[in-house]
Amino acid sequence: MRKLPHFVSLLAERMVQFLNFKHMQGYDYIDGQEQLQRFDSFLSRTQCSGPVLRREDLDGYCEDLRQMHLGTQAKLLSTVRQFSHFLRALEPESVVLAVRILPRRPQTIRFYPLSAKQVGELMATTPILRPGSGIRPACLRFLIGLLYSTGLRIGEALALNLGDVDQRHASLFVRDGKRHKERLVLMSTSALEALQKWLCFRRDYACNEANAPLLVTGWNQRLKDWQAARAFARLCTHCHITGSPAPRLHDLRHNYACRCLALWREANEDVDALLPVLANAMGHVDFHATQLYMHIDAVALQQASAKFHNHVYDVLEISK
Repeated sequence: MRKLPHFVSLLAERMVQFLNFKHMQGYDYIDGQEQLQRFDSFLSRTQCSGPVLRREDLDGYCEDLRQMHLGTQAKLLSTVRQFSHFLRALEPESVVLAVRILPRRPQTIRFYPLSAKQVGELMATTPILRPGSGIRPACLRFLIGLLYSTGLRIGEALALNLGDVDQRHASLFVRDGKRHKERLVLMSTSALEALQKWLCFRRDYACNEANAPLLVTGWNQRLKDWQAARAFARLCTHCHITGSPAPRLHDLRHNYACRCLALWREANEDVDALLPVLANAMGHVDFHATQLYMHIDAVALQQASAKFHNHVYDVLEISK
């Protein structure tokens, strides 16, 4: 039995019904509960008359959120909008929160392009993390290769257990992806071979039970995100891979997506038709998030074209 939050406004009963409806649909809706609690607190504080939402209630809540970041406002208002639709179906006099409230902002991806050679250098440099012996260098080497070859989010990779690994079908089971979405992630032959080598190395540092962490830095000690981030930053500095903003582990995921698009384009595949495949592989809830990689890939093509143009120009100048 799910434990529901305690609502205090005059719409408390309807909010409980709404959450039960979401749970019945199969949604975990943990974030939605917290966001709805904030709206409930606002209604209680402003003495909402109930049992319906009025235009002034919604306008007042929008004004109450005005000082927050646009992204935070959008998340909070999205939950309220869903609840307002639910309430309108039960109470026809209730008002629905409009869609176009916040100003549109261009959606961008922070992206640091990494070549296969640079990724190889980062993996080869991991012994500097703990010279001599220890499992951490091997763990980071495998993690970097895994992210680059599968497009996993760093949190998804760190949460993997041995029971999530299927060597027979060369796949990984992501149990709790973004917005609690589950999916299977296929591995290439080289990724599977790296996994098998890692599992052999790992035996001396962790147990082999199904619920044991896949990535460890000590006896059954799961690698933490801050440890991975700090180690990756150190490797980048050592390999002189710097920039503003600096490269992150998450950039390996972006590079995976762009590399898929590039390979499809080289094979004369219909990239637009294959975007849903990429969206499913990366666990995107919103298909538009996958389309952003088309823009990144286009920028990469322009940069490559500019480099080729400069190279040809230099050659022509030298030959004069």
